[in-house]
Amino acid sequence: MSTKSSSKPGTGFLTFNSLPPRLWLTGPSPHPPEKQLLYWKEEGYDVTYLPYTPDDQASYTRALKSLHDDLELGETYAIVCYGAAATAVLKTAQKPMPKCCAIVAFYPSVLPDPRHKFPSLLQVVVHVAGLEQISPPAEQCAWRCYRYEKGRVGFADPEGDEFEEVEAGLAWSRSLACVRRGFKMEEDVEEVADRAWRAKYEGDPDASDVGAAAVVTSMTQDSPHVTIFPTLEGGVGRKKLNEFYREYFIPSVIDDFDLRLVSRTVGVDRVVDEMLVSFTHTDDMDWILPGVAPTNKRVEIPMVSIVAVRGGKLVSEHMYWDQASVLVQVGLLDPKVVPKKFKNGGFDGTELKRLPAVGVEAAMQLLDPQENRYNELLRESGLVGPSTNGLNGANGA
Repeated sequence: MSTKSSSKPGTGFLTFNSLPPRLWLTGPSPHPPEKQLLYWKEEGYDVTYLPYTPDDQASYTRALKSLHDDLELGETYAIVCYGAAATAVLKTAQKPMPKCCAIVAFYPSVLPDPRHKFPSLLQVVVHVAGLEQISPPAEQCAWRCYRYEKGRVGFADPEGDEFEEVEAGLAWSRSLACVRRGFKMEEDVEEVADRAWRAKYEGDPDASDVGAAAVVTSMTQDSPHVTIFPTLEGGVGRKKLNEFYREYFIPSVIDDFDLRLVSRTVGVDRVVDEMLVSFTHTDDMDWILPGVAPTNKRVEIPMVSIVAVRGGKLVSEHMYWDQASVLVQVGLLDPKVVPKKFKNGGFDGTELKRLPAVGVEAAMQLLDPQENRYNELLRESGLVGPSTNGLNGANGA
C-alpha cells in the first residue's frame, strides 16, 4: 500500500537520535509524486508514500492510525497530504494521533472547523487554493491557514497542469518550516549562502574557472537558476551557470570591487542579504554594465540578494538594485535631461523638471540615513515645501 523513497539506516533502542526523521506523503494518486518525494528526501527525511483509497476509507483510516507502530522510543513522524487525503488526515487528527508531530495539508476538500484546536504538540498548516476554494480568514482559525489567491487545486504539484511556481515555492517554505517545528529541527542555510559568496567575490578573478566550479558545486543538481534582474543576466542549470560565472561574473570583480554586508535575514530556506556594492568602472562589468566601455566613474549602489536553499544546496539566487542609479553615476543618464513631451506638460499638462532617479545619494542613505536627503524629488516637483519634509496641504499634513 505504500511506496518507500529511502531506507531506514538502523534500528534498536534509542537509535532514533541517529535516524532521519520519518515523513509520510499521502494523496489520491496511486503513484507517488516523485519530485515532492525527492525534495523532502534532499532535506534529509525518510519519506514514504501512502496512497489514499476512497473506495476503502476504513482501511485507509486504520493505516493512518497505525503509522506510529514501528517507531522507536522517542521517535516522531509528520504527514504531508493532498486533496481528499488531506481531508481524511485532518479529520483523523481531530483525535490524538500518537507520535505525529506535524501535518501539512494541501487543498483539503473539507476544511476543519475554524474553532477546532489540534493537540498543542501537533504543528498544523493548511494550504488553500484561492481560485477554487473558500476558506475563513486566517485570523479566525485556531490552526494555521494560508490562502493562495492565484492558485488552483494542484498548484503545488510540479508535474501537474495547475502548477504555479510562485505559489508552490511559498507553500514549500511554509511547509518546511512547519515540519521542522514539529521535529524541533534547525538547519544552517546561512553556510550554503556563505560558500557561494566566497566563491563569487573572494576568489582570484584570474582563476575564474576555479571560482565558477566552486559556485556550481554549492548548487542543487535540479535546474538551479540565477537571475540578476536589472540586466537580466544569469542562467538556468549548472552548465550554463558555470559558463556565466567563469566568463562574465567573476572576471568582473575588479581590483577595487567592494561588497559590504549591511543586513542579513535568515529564513527556513532563504537568506536575504542587503549590501552596499562599490567599485570604480575601470574595466568591463559584464553583469552590472554589460556592453558599456569603462568610464572610470565611481559607483556605489545598495543591492539585495535572495538565495534559496534546498537540501543544503543553492536552488536559486535573485539579485536586485536600482539600475537608474548606476547609469546616473557613470554618466549614461542625466536626470536633468527630460524628454521634450514630458518637459512641455506630459499627458496631463504637468511639467516634469527632472527624471525621478538619484545617484550615489541612495548608497549614502543606506549607510547613514540623514533627514535632509529625503524627499528632494518631491521638493523639486513642488509637492513638498522648501522648509519641511512633510507633504504639503494638498496631499497631506
